[in-house]
Amino acid sequence: MERRLSKKDLMELYGVYRVTIEDWRRNRGLKMIEVSPHSKYITERDLLEWENSLRRDSTVNRLINQSISK
Repeated sequence: MERRLSKKDLMELYGVYRVTIEDWRRNRGLKMIEVSPHSKYITERDLLEWENSLRRDSTVNRLINQSISK
């Protein structure tokens, strides 16, 4: 089964607040799967696709040495 990342996981991964994750969802195309009104996640594969789409647009640069996989 593919790894799922919650909003909390994304906050820790990128070092941002929840409001930033919500901004990315509303304005930057981050698509999270809603399990319930208070529970959302994104698969690791979908997150990498989203990151790559931003790189192509030169909008966001992620630290090269940082990895999602643990």
